[in-house]
Amino acid sequence: MKTVVIMPGGFHPFHAGHMALYNSARRVFSDADVYVAATNDTSARPFPFAVKEKLAKLAGVDPGKFVQVKSPFRAQEITDHYDPALDRLIFVRSEKDQDKPPLPGGVKKDGSPSYLQPLLGAKRLEPMSKHAYMAYLPTVEFGPGMTSATEIRQAWPGLSAEEKTQMIHSLYPRTKGNETLASTVVKMLDTVIGNDVSEDIDSVALPAAMPEQNPDYIEEKWSEKYKRSINCSNPRGFSQRAHCAGRKN
Repeated sequence: MKTVVIMPGGFHPFHAGHMALYNSARRVFSDADVYVAATNDTSARPFPFAVKEKLAKLAGVDPGKFVQVKSPFRAQEITDHYDPALDRLIFVRSEKDQDKPPLPGGVKKDGSPSYLQPLLGAKRLEPMSKHAYMAYLPTVEFGPGMTSATEIRQAWPGLSAEEKTQMIHSLYPRTKGNETLASTVVKMLDTVIGNDVSEDIDSVALPAAMPEQNPDYIEEKWSEKYKRSINCSNPRGFSQRAHCAGRKN
């Protein structure tokens, strides 16, 4: 009997907050196979799977664990490799998304429990042929007090070249001390977020061997009190400017 943990999402782009959630899932479910599930759908957001995968690799997701799927909350491309009659399935999301569908719980028309159930309070885990479960783990702030990819996309166009590099250092700590790598990632986000059609995204390649992640790296968290104290009419430094750019959008 195995436990499969899947972290579904849009990942437009994959960032340090996603990596923190992935690491949390690996710690909480230490005996499970943990995956990240993403689509290649660019109808609503600009990031194709190839870019998501490159950024996830840069962030530190284990090889083979970032998987392209048609539907993140079905993820058959992952679950088909397991025994539905024996193995258990858990989806993991950030606490900030606990009011977003699909929501666990509820019952079917016949009165029986719906397929997706909350992990919290479950006395016994059923195999994935009968139920899947949803777990919510703490949301981690990263860089300039951000918690979502939306904030990155909103802030990015208003940042200077230097501020973009500083943000990349925050989103992908492996780029610290490697300005060539940081510049490559800036170019990648400029191409995708800025819709620079003159640049072929496939030509923006990250190195095959990534630098090691600093295990002592801890994301800086901003308190709500501090964020409310920021004067967006006169922000100080890159972090506050990026925060204010995201607040205005």
